[in-house]
Amino acid sequence: MAKVYLGIGTNRGNREENIKTALELLKSKNVKVNKISSFFKTEPAEGVKGSYFLNGAAEIETDLKPGALLKFLKSMEENLGRKKNHKKGDARTIDLDILFYDSLILNKPNLIIPHPGLSKRKFVLEPLSEIAPTFRDPVTKKTVEKLLREIDENY
Repeated sequence: MAKVYLGIGTNRGNREENIKTALELLKSKNVKVNKISSFFKTEPAEGVKGSYFLNGAAEIETDLKPGALLKFLKSMEENLGRKKNHKKGDARTIDLDILFYDSLILNKPNLIIPHPGLSKRKFVLEPLSEIAPTFRDPVTKKTVEKLLREIDENY
């Protein structure tokens, strides 16, 4: 079983219910949810429309390969009301991102692991540092805690 860290975000509809439903759906597909961070209220970033986000992270274990996990997460997003071909800046009922998949480094057209925006996103690193502060990014070799500190130093 692979240990995977997911980013979870929502800025549309009943945010708490969206997160609760997503976490329940995760458990339905041979996924074990080990840890769930707090959820932080944040302003939309990177040109996303809508009001505030709730952002958090989860540590899961799964025997799904990265591509199959991505497909499962995308189908969950669709089931929760996110359009399949949503525009980058649209508000999201739910957004599920693979942040890390064990220590895998993967660069395919539809899937990059670790998540490419991770080191610049405080809204991802803050909840992730709650549940995995000592996890090392396989690319930079820095801990999640160190990546978060570097963002804080640059603000």
